[in-house]
Amino acid sequence: MSVFNPYLSVIKKAVQQDPKLKQRLFSSELEDSAFDTSYIKALRNELPNSKSINESVSLIKGMGVPVVGNLPELGNHPDFKYLRNTDETEDHWIISGFIDVKDSTKLFNRFTKATVALITEGIVQASIFAVNLCDGYVHRIQGDGLMVYFGGKDKDKAESVKNALKAFAMISYFVKNDLKDFFAANSVTEIFTRAGLDLGHNNQVRWLYSGSGNAGEVTTCSLHTSLAPKMQSNAVSNGVVVGQNIVNQMTDKKYFTEKRNPIWEYGDGRVYNQFDFNWDKYITDNGLGVQDRFGNIVLTIGDTDQIKPLDRTYLAPIAELNKPYFVI
Repeated sequence: MSVFNPYLSVIKKAVQQDPKLKQRLFSSELEDSAFDTSYIKALRNELPNSKSINESVSLIKGMGVPVVGNLPELGNHPDFKYLRNTDETEDHWIISGFIDVKDSTKLFNRFTKATVALITEGIVQASIFAVNLCDGYVHRIQGDGLMVYFGGKDKDKAESVKNALKAFAMISYFVKNDLKDFFAANSVTEIFTRAGLDLGHNNQVRWLYSGSGNAGEVTTCSLHTSLAPKMQSNAVSNGVVVGQNIVNQMTDKKYFTEKRNPIWEYGDGRVYNQFDFNWDKYITDNGLGVQDRFGNIVLTIGDTDQIKPLDRTYLAPIAELNKPYFVI
């Protein structure tokens, strides 16, 4: 079973039971009151973490380290929460990430808003799970998108970069493959993610409390926090764009393709480059998934019955088409 199956299962049930879809009444003008949507309440309770993310939950954190029993509240990074309601600041590196599901508003044309809300919640909770699985911190929920941080005090910068790439690769996979395939079977073809990631070093990031009283958050002021959503907007469908600082932390640069235009010009002749991240290849190279015999990537994190990598058994149906070069 894939790590995202519990979320996908609930989304499938919501779609399959949606009365608007069943009656093929594809109009956004019809109110939920015209339909029986009582099925939603039970399905919400089936989500692995249907309670507030501020409440006690158990999620695997860091892929192999002890289970964390409590998720930190939004806008209050645990390493910098002492800044809340103060005028103090601290300079410390962090990786900022933005990921959003695009064209999800078109779901309202096919499903009741009750179902759309559950689909959105399923995607958000699956994304929160992936971020925490990879030792990240969810800073803010924006509809069906997330602003997240990776790193903090006593964290290794290079390892945090790898964790951020793993998390965004997993989320991109979930929407591109598991979720999109199911939606396509129900004539919903235009739904995808776009994501941006960037790293700001100690001298490039200032942590502070922004807001007044309870109407505020512990956040960052950084060029690189601001660039991450700009990179997101430059990503292709189901794509992830990262900044030069991210690439510089990676020994193996083969997963990154420099985009034609830089993301930033400093005004003195220097530029800051952005790169497309080949997350498909990253997944298979880093133990997150394998290719099946048809060349499709299958996510294997949390799968107790993993598909084996391409060996002679899986290659045979393809290779035997090219006899006499294939020998049993």
